[in-house]
Amino acid sequence: MSRLQQAVRVRPGGRSERIRRDVARACLDLLGEGRLDFGPAEVAKRSRVSRATVHRWWPTKDDLLREALTLHTSVLEMPDTGSWAGDLRALAEQLTAFFSDPAEVAQNALMASGAHPDYTRAVLDHYAPLFAGWRGVVERARARGEVRAGVDPDDVILLLGSPLLVLPLVIRRTPTAAEVARLVDLVLAATA
Repeated sequence: MSRLQQAVRVRPGGRSERIRRDVARACLDLLGEGRLDFGPAEVAKRSRVSRATVHRWWPTKDDLLREALTLHTSVLEMPDTGSWAGDLRALAEQLTAFFSDPAEVAQNALMASGAHPDYTRAVLDHYAPLFAGWRGVVERARARGEVRAGVDPDDVILLLGSPLLVLPLVIRRTPTAAEVARLVDLVLAATA
């Protein structure tokens, strides 16, 4: 990574941060349209950032995708309310909004198609720390005695996340607050 790229990633705010956000947002908009066939020239045009800057800071499509995924997942935080029920509710609400985002729905459709294995691998690699954080929420609750000892954190994440992902992707609607509350109650009962 060049010094310029390091400076762009470290310096908060300012022109460099605006450029990063604009480029990432352009990529997310293209992904939201279900497009993976974009290149630096189209991103530059959509973001209103010069082609030279895009080519210099993000020389490959993978670099552009990483930047977009970093912005996209920046809204996700690991909840720590002090209780399993509170953490689970906070996580469910966060995932409901996240999985309903048009870029996320399109991304999940691209991955589900099986037509883009390199893209799927890049997304899953990017999400690995998030999955680890979500497992940590379950493990923390287990350490407090709020989750049964034999409960696998991955099973909990799948139980919680699957309906929240499938409704926007397949049924084309966001889960209602009542549905999310029932799902949380189901996961609480399953893990008690």
